[in-house]
Amino acid sequence: MVRWISGGQYARRLGMRFGILVAITLAFPFFVYGLVKLSGAQSVGGASGALTLVLGLYLKPLIYLAFTYSTGRISLGRARTIGISPMIGLSVPILVLADLPFGTTFGSFWAVGFSLGILSTPFPASLIAAVILATTLSLLPENHEPMTGRLERLYGVWKILLFIVVGLGLVGILQMLSLWFFGATGMNIRILVMRIFSYLRALLIYPTGLLLAFAVLSVLLVRESRQVRTGGGGHRASNVQVANKAPLFGQPNR
Repeated sequence: MVRWISGGQYARRLGMRFGILVAITLAFPFFVYGLVKLSGAQSVGGASGALTLVLGLYLKPLIYLAFTYSTGRISLGRARTIGISPMIGLSVPILVLADLPFGTTFGSFWAVGFSLGILSTPFPASLIAAVILATTLSLLPENHEPMTGRLERLYGVWKILLFIVVGLGLVGILQMLSLWFFGATGMNIRILVMRIFSYLRALLIYPTGLLLAFAVLSVLLVRESRQVRTGGGGHRASNVQVANKAPLFGQPNR
């Protein structure tokens, strides 16, 4: 059962998880170096490089996947608490997962990225979008007052931008997965995905333009939702026909 999670609890728990990920990422090269020394692989020609590559290819992604999984339950709980679609809560771990290439190559041996066809560390656009989304979820009010016309429109546009960002993140990760699961035969898939991704990036000014628009809309959404909560901005509940309006962000969870 998904528990009720307040904004403060959500921010603290997710912040702790991000902090652990950062600490592990920074410590990973030293861990690999210590393991190479401890195993004596440096005294065998090519063994140290092979061990470092294997750890980067398999252990580093597992750490990142564990972090991704840890963000899922609390994000679903927070979405349930504020009465929005579970898909929005689920978007947090999906966005984190979409930057698996970044999580795998950042702080790893250079040969890890080379073996996966990633020649430079990717910009973590999806991870940044996940932080924006998580911050928004932590700041949205938890009551279920009637939704105003302006709030409803903002929420609709915000959701559209969110799902565009999620979609682009998933398209981007296909480049890595095609090589990971299909090897050399996945190269054609990767080339096709790269062409589609490049076209979409240019069309949507991704990541800078889209992330900026998503951040601005998130701020406006939080501001408008809090005005509704306090009765500010001219959106008083007494002026709204409650029977004809949906609760804030969706049906209340009882």
